[in-house]
Amino acid sequence: QKSCTYMARTDGISRTLRAPGQFELLNVTPDGDCFYNAVDKLLPESPRPPALESAVTMREMVADSLTEEIVDLYRMCASAGVEDFAWLNHHRAPMTLDEVRAFARKRGSEEGAGKCLWADEHAMRTVASTADAVLLLIDEQAPSSGSRSGRRRGDDARGEDSRFVMLGDIEPSAQDSPGGALTSPARCLILHRSRRQHFSPVRHRGCGLIDIMALPEETRALWPRLRTLTCTAASPPAAAEEQNKRQRGR
Repeated sequence: QKSCTYMARTDGISRTLRAPGQFELLNVTPDGDCFYNAVDKLLPESPRPPALESAVTMREMVADSLTEEIVDLYRMCASAGVEDFAWLNHHRAPMTLDEVRAFARKRGSEEGAGKCLWADEHAMRTVASTADAVLLLIDEQAPSSGSRSGRRRGDDARGEDSRFVMLGDIEPSAQDSPGGALTSPARCLILHRSRRQHFSPVRHRGCGLIDIMALPEETRALWPRLRTLTCTAASPPAAAEEQNKRQRGR
C-alpha cells in the first residue's frame, strides 16, 4: 500500500510539473525539521559548505543569522495575528535575540514538531543562498482566488498559478530582461509544501541540485521569472552525470 501511495504522489507531482515520468517526490518525516531534511536529501553528499553538511548545521546557520531587525519583524507579524508567528505570543515565548536564536536551534526530532521553529522565508532564503541555488516551491498553501469567480484554485488576477513560488535570485541580467541569457549554469532545488506546511523534496531524473536549464521548458514556464531564460553555457555533461550518480545513491 505504501508503494502504491508513493507512486501515486510521484505521478501526481510529475503531472503538476508538466513532465510525466521525469520527477520523483521523496519522503521525509513530518517532525518540524522537514525543510532542512528535504534540502539535505537534495544536495549531493560532497562537496558541501560546512554550514550545509547536515540538517542540523543548516538549522544552526539559520539561527545564527537571525538579527534584531528580523526578530522585530517577527514580533510585528505576531502582533498582527499572523498564525505562523503565534509562538511569540505564548507566555513562555523567547524575548531576547539570544533566546530566539536558542529556540531556533531546537530540533523537531528531539523536542517535537510543535516545540521548534519551523523554516520560514528567511530560513529558506538563507539556506538557498548558501547552496548557491534558488528554491522553486510548489506551495499547496497558496491562497485561493475564489472558486466563485470560476478561476481555478491558486490563480492570481493575472491568471498566474500562485502555487509556483521562486525564492532567491539568479543572474540579474538574465532575470530582469526579456530573453536574458544565463552565462553560467544556475541551479535550483525543488520542494513541495503541503497544506499542512510539510516539505517534501523533488528530484528531476534522479538529480536534486538541478541546473535550471535542464528542466523541461514546460516545467520552467510554471515559474514566471524563469519563462524567458535562455542559456549560453551548460554544465559539462560528464560533471552533470557524475552529480546524478552521487545523488541517486542517497
